[in-house]
Amino acid sequence: MGASHDNEEEHEFGEEDNNNNTSKSSNTNNDRASRMANSAKSAPADASVVFSPELLSMYYSRLFPYQLLYSWLSYDPATANPNSTNNTSITKGAPSSSTFPRREFSMTIEPTPGNEVYIRYQSFLSQDELSSAIMKRRPTKIDIGAVFNYPPKDNKSLPSGKLQTQERELVFDIDLTDYDGVRNCGCSGAKICNKCWTFMGMAIEVMDGGLRKDFGFEHLAWFYSGRRGVHCWVCDDKARKLSNEARSAVATYFEVCYVYFVFV
Repeated sequence: MGASHDNEEEHEFGEEDNNNNTSKSSNTNNDRASRMANSAKSAPADASVVFSPELLSMYYSRLFPYQLLYSWLSYDPATANPNSTNNTSITKGAPSSSTFPRREFSMTIEPTPGNEVYIRYQSFLSQDELSSAIMKRRPTKIDIGAVFNYPPKDNKSLPSGKLQTQERELVFDIDLTDYDGVRNCGCSGAKICNKCWTFMGMAIEVMDGGLRKDFGFEHLAWFYSGRRGVHCWVCDDKARKLSNEARSAVATYFEVCYVYFVFV
């Protein structure tokens, strides 16, 4: 598969999407908390991993949860039942709401092994458009971005600065590397085992309880990050519309202070 050169696509190499980042506090004491509230664009893929185009094609044609992803990011109850006859027009063309067509996706593809190309400003009118693009490009990584005031694919036809973020999920990234100082099982970095994974279970319990009880959020989705930790996506309407300052405040609330006890 070669890199696409469609007019609506913009290719970038290893650049972060500053519009979609959960804001990072200027206070250095909040750096760790800010890193927890991670950006929509994930970390670069492991360079040692070799992706098979054939297996990617099989995965995207047989296993990828297109309907589930479309229903979630549409935030429209009408998309929840894939077997409903009322959903045929939604899937094939007409959007069920104005949210999904204004959602940015980015994809990392490998035109040749080891040659990564990052494509951003992608948006899709329907589930069919999304699935067709994914199966055509066979990305090695897909990133979910913010919802803008215009479809991101139209960014080149808009005046400079016209494309503005409207909402984005509140996302937390918890890595086991944050616990390297107390992991006594022999693991470090991306290496994990059943013993040190217990820290992730503890972190989930603390954050899930705090987000629900202390902040009143209800719609939390927890995911294994694929490498060394977990991600929490807070999807409530009020969470998606938080200001950068409010996002930093929520992240700082969960900041952990390390205290070392020395026994003599």
